[in-house]
Amino acid sequence: MKYISRLPHLLIGILIIAALIMSGCTTAPAGTSPSTSGPTPTTSPSTAPAPASSGQQGGNGTVEVRVTDAPPRQEVTGVEVTVESVEIHKAGAGQEDEKGWLPMALSGPSTFDLLQIRGIEQVLATANLTAGKYTQIRMNVTRVRVSFREGQPVDATVPSGKLKFVRPFDVVAGQATVLLFDFDADKSVNVTGNGKAMFKPVIKLTVTKAKGGMEIVTPSLPNGEVGVAYNGAVAATGGLEPYTWSISAGALPAGLALNPVTGAITGTPTGAGDSTFTVKAEDSSPAKKSATRSFTVNIAGAGVLQITTTSLAGGTKNVAYSATVQAVGGTIPYTWSISAGALPAGLALNPATGAITGTPTAAGNFSFTVRVTDSAAPTANTDTQALAIHIAEEVTP
Repeated sequence: MKYISRLPHLLIGILIIAALIMSGCTTAPAGTSPSTSGPTPTTSPSTAPAPASSGQQGGNGTVEVRVTDAPPRQEVTGVEVTVESVEIHKAGAGQEDEKGWLPMALSGPSTFDLLQIRGIEQVLATANLTAGKYTQIRMNVTRVRVSFREGQPVDATVPSGKLKFVRPFDVVAGQATVLLFDFDADKSVNVTGNGKAMFKPVIKLTVTKAKGGMEIVTPSLPNGEVGVAYNGAVAATGGLEPYTWSISAGALPAGLALNPVTGAITGTPTGAGDSTFTVKAEDSSPAKKSATRSFTVNIAGAGVLQITTTSLAGGTKNVAYSATVQAVGGTIPYTWSISAGALPAGLALNPATGAITGTPTAAGNFSFTVRVTDSAAPTANTDTQALAIHIAEEVTP
C-alpha cells in the first residue's frame, strides 16, 4: 500500500494514495530513490540517503504521502487501518522536540481497508509546508482490524502506534514532493495459531517529485474589451495528462469559449462587465483527479482604456527579470508609471512600453500599482491596476 505525502506552492497538502498489488512490493518509480525498512516501521538514514537540496525558501510546496500494498496471506480478506494523525518533522529541530513536528490536516477517510483500495488513489491528508528541508514523517495508527475468510474479524496488535520514518527530503516552492510508502501486507500481518494477528509493517519508502494531486496554477486571467480579440489560457500541474477543461460554475464573458483540450480561452467579447466563473481540470487517470479555480474577468466597453494584465510572473534574486504590462482601448501611445508602492529593488518600468526589466537585488513580496495614461486630447484617459511580484531567494548549489 502506498501513502503519499505532499508537502505544493505552500498550498500544504499531504495526499495518501493506496494501491495494493497481489504479489510482493511494487517497484519504485523511475527516478526515485527507495529505502527499505525491516519488520520495524522505522527506516534508517543509512538506507535512504538524503536527496540533493533543491528547496527554495520563501514559498510553499506540496507533500504527498502515498501507500501501496502487497496482499496478505490468502486467508486474510481485509486489513482496516485507522490513522489518527500524520506529521512532518522540520530539519534543524531536535529529534525529541515535539515542536519540530508539524501536523497535517486529515482530509480523507481516516479508516481504510488496504485490500479494498487496490489500484485507486485515496486522499488521506493535505497540507502546505514552508519550502526547505525536512527529515522525518510519522503516522499515528490507532487501530488495525484484520478480517479472515473464515471466522470473525480481530483487532491486530500494533507494537508501536506511531510509525516513524527517517528520510530527509526537500520541499520546493510551487512543486509537489511525494513520499511513497510501499507496505508489504503479506509480511506486515502476522496471524498466530489461536486466531490472533499482529500488524508489524514492512515498508519500502521512496522520495520523488512525481506528479500527484492536481492544481490549476494560473493565478489570474487578463481583462478584455468589447470588440477586441481576447486570448487567455489556464494551466495545471499534477495528475495524468492530457487534461479535460470545463466551466463548472458561472459563465465566461459573452463571446468567449474555453477549449476543452488546450485550456485556451478565446473569442471576441460582446458585452461589458465583470464575469466570475470556475474552471475545472480533470486528468486522464482511472481515479479521475480534478482541480478547480475561480476567476473574474472584466470586459471594458468598446474603446475604453483598460490595463489587461492582472498578474506578473515571479523572479529570483540576482537573476535577470522581464515582464510587460499591457492595455487596450484609449488613444495610443500610452505612458506608464508606478502610482503607488514600489517595484522590487533592481527592476524598472519602461514608461513607453510598459516593460518591467532588470535584475532583482532583494528577495520578498512586492506590491505596487501601475498607471497607464493615453494620448487622448484635450483630456487624457487613465487606468490603474494593482500588481505584485514575488522574488525568491537565489538558488545556490
